[in-house]
Amino acid sequence: MSLPLGLQAAYHVSMSIETDQTGRTERRVSLALVSAAVLCLVASGGLLWWRYGGIVFNDMVVSVLAWCF
Repeated sequence: MSLPLGLQAAYHVSMSIETDQTGRTERRVSLALVSAAVLCLVASGGLLWWRYGGIVFNDMVVSVLAWCF
């Protein structure tokens, strides 16, 4: 089934606008998820620091890094 030339142009314009808006939405969602993950890591580090203090917190970080590598 073939559309008339005017409708084909309108269809392609609407598809490109929808695709562009979808791309922006996906980038915003991915940026929000990455930001939330970083915020959770920083908040958990702050809670550990507040609960255990600097010395124990540093020992925990060093031991985890030594375990990983």
